[in-house]
Amino acid sequence: MMVRMSDHTASPQARTRRVKKPTTIRDMFLSLAVVLVPLLLLTWLYTNNLPDYPVQAVDPAPAVARARAEAPYPILVPTGLPTGEGGWVVTQASWVPKGGRTRAGDAASFTNEWLWGALDLSKTYYAVNESDDEPRRVIQRQSREGDPDGASTVNGRQWERWRSPDGRTRVLVLRENGYTVTVTADASYEGLEALASTLSDH
Repeated sequence: MMVRMSDHTASPQARTRRVKKPTTIRDMFLSLAVVLVPLLLLTWLYTNNLPDYPVQAVDPAPAVARARAEAPYPILVPTGLPTGEGGWVVTQASWVPKGGRTRAGDAASFTNEWLWGALDLSKTYYAVNESDDEPRRVIQRQSREGDPDGASTVNGRQWERWRSPDGRTRVLVLRENGYTVTVTADASYEGLEALASTLSDH
């Protein structure tokens, strides 16, 4: 005669198998929240409590003087910009001659390159770059592999417009005989045109 095993005599393993509930989507979301909530909280606390480092201003005059003495092309520098409290702050001014060390310092440069960079009144970074590298490489570098986007006329001269793939960065490009000038910023073309209109080689 077959005797049916009662719940009281069933093995612990058997009882565990009977009472175990299947995992639901709700359980999965709760488990995910347990992991993500602390992570997001830590990220928010870290990014919102970073120290506010002051902008490091530089004097561009020494770099400008050296570049104008050594460059095989005219060195363009913005002039007449408002400076001082609440004005433009120059943060970069560097000249890398052909054969000199690159800005990263890890190789010899195969081009001549001038860079001027500054923050405007709204703390937007603008850069003026000149290089005798191949124009296509200069443009792709400055626009981050961007696309042509029309043209601008500044002081009677036509500049090409280029825009990065994400639409954030805009570049004005002037192709000269033997070198290329770019004005770059995460700003409007009007802002770039205003800066380009101040460029002077003396």
